[in-house]
Amino acid sequence: MNFRLVTFGGLRLIDVSGKDVAFPQKGLLAICRLFDSPDFELPRDRLARFLWGDDDSSVSHVNLRKTLSRIKRRQDELKTRFIEIGPKTITLNANALESDFQILLRVDEIAPLPRLRSIARLLAGAFLENMEPESAAAGKWITQQRKRLAGELRHAFLQALPDARKEGEFALIRNIALRILEDDPFDEPVREAMLTAHNAERETGQSRGASAAGAPLPSANGLIPARPASITSGAVGLSGYPDANHPVGRFGKGGVEIAKALPRLALLPPVLAGGDLDPRASAHALIEDITIGLCALRTVSVVAPYTAAQISLHSDKANIIERHAIDYVLDCRVSPENAGGTLYTQLIHFSNDEVIWADRFSLAADGLLAGRREIATQIAGAIAQEIEHNRMTREHFVSNPQAYQLFLLGQRNLKQIQLPSARRARKLFRQAIAVKADYAPALSGIARTYYLEWLLTARGDGELLTAAEQFARRSIAADGQFASGYRELGIIRLYQHEFDESIETLDQAEHLSPHYADVIASHADALAQASRPADGLEKIQRSIALNPLCPDDYLWIAASACYSTEQYDRALRYIEQMKDSSLADRLSAACWAMSGDVKKARQFVRKTLEVQPDFVLDKWIAVVPFRDDWQREHYREGLLKAGF
Repeated sequence: MNFRLVTFGGLRLIDVSGKDVAFPQKGLLAICRLFDSPDFELPRDRLARFLWGDDDSSVSHVNLRKTLSRIKRRQDELKTRFIEIGPKTITLNANALESDFQILLRVDEIAPLPRLRSIARLLAGAFLENMEPESAAAGKWITQQRKRLAGELRHAFLQALPDARKEGEFALIRNIALRILEDDPFDEPVREAMLTAHNAERETGQSRGASAAGAPLPSANGLIPARPASITSGAVGLSGYPDANHPVGRFGKGGVEIAKALPRLALLPPVLAGGDLDPRASAHALIEDITIGLCALRTVSVVAPYTAAQISLHSDKANIIERHAIDYVLDCRVSPENAGGTLYTQLIHFSNDEVIWADRFSLAADGLLAGRREIATQIAGAIAQEIEHNRMTREHFVSNPQAYQLFLLGQRNLKQIQLPSARRARKLFRQAIAVKADYAPALSGIARTYYLEWLLTARGDGELLTAAEQFARRSIAADGQFASGYRELGIIRLYQHEFDESIETLDQAEHLSPHYADVIASHADALAQASRPADGLEKIQRSIALNPLCPDDYLWIAASACYSTEQYDRALRYIEQMKDSSLADRLSAACWAMSGDVKKARQFVRKTLEVQPDFVLDKWIAVVPFRDDWQREHYREGLLKAGF
């Protein structure tokens, strides 16, 4: 056969050399569906409903005729016939191409462990991944096939358990178990097999020097679960997997439904300071131990390591995390500051980008391998505890899926501190509260957009701050335990020159979320503006430590505090780290001027006036929230020297 239909990890057609072959996407989906039909045949009207739905049959039939015409032209170009088009039926010529899922037909006769390995390799990508069907029928069929495939993987997994004897085989069992538990954390036979395999893998590694590689271990006489596991039965093939309605896990559908209600956690592989994956086995082994420990706790649904690795390599992590409905991310970074390096971990609540827990661990050779399990247990326990503490916050975010989706889109716009982005975010947040009037995250988001507009326009418009305060108070009224509402109100009070009230409100926000880096950064800003720049600098450094890949406003706050403490070179170094340093052009001008380089300062004066030609120094400096006059005059001096 010259062509192959690829259905796992996407839907595409390839030739014998593995190159993609252009073909109508709807045609490929039709071929996929025909492979699962009796005699590889479907009536035209049924195929039309499958592809486009049955809301308007005339439209579906017109679309089908057009698609079949494109398919015919493309088949003529390829000099082949995948689909035979009849007056009433559409038939697949199964001899004209093969499909990747047909591999399952060929692995049924081989030994259980090689069969499991082959199936796992095939199912590395999801069936029809990223496919967005237009009809309910197609969506239901895709879901059904994925359930059947999950059942087939579990069937092969349980059959292979008694044959596992070697370290590599234990690792295979462990990794497949993690994939199964991602969908159903309450599958007890799979969980027990995972823990047994994990322990056996350790024992094998420790005894490698004392016995021949691959010798059976008395403590690991196969990995048969202590309780009997119900192995599903059924012929292998796309339409021959165990019935989709058969329980996949020990707790059946109920367990899966409960799993969906559990928070989802992704443990990203450790990376070095430069962003590359850490090649050291010790750090990755530690993450594996943490994953196993969390699966044993049954309090979270842990994303399988393969998926987590794909997320870490993706250029747009936020988008893929959102697509996988992940609530928490454990971000791990390795710093080579000592002999073995240090592992920095931070647990991030994705919805509001809050760091709810952070710690560091030595990766020095002495004691790490021996104490790896203890460290993993400590981290897993801390993660589970913090996720439980954060449960109410998470439930508030996800209480209304439509409002939550709009909120996430708004948050994405706020990643850029620009006026158009702030206004787009406000529009999305308003749509969210139109869906759910007391949705606290969106209410606090609106407050943030108003004071950002106040900052970016630099006109001292009091109405913007008044509107911001109203929405911040509404957020607090909607949820008094939600730190972001207090954070926004604290910032607004700062810009209203209510310094004591600002610090008090931000203290409350930090008390509610002690590891929330954004709250700590805002608290640092308030201290710096309240003529306590040294205290502000100390606090912003803590915030940056919690969030090393910090947004520009952290660096802006740090640079401002450095300027007020007359550390001009240090302030400029912080500004240089900003992704968009133009936001700090006025501050850059003042720093260069106070450092004695007026020529450099004038460059930033010109850049500022190009963006804000109506900028008036005395009017602007009057509204900058400094408590003491010395701080205002110090900033004014730098700007005057620069040429404003």
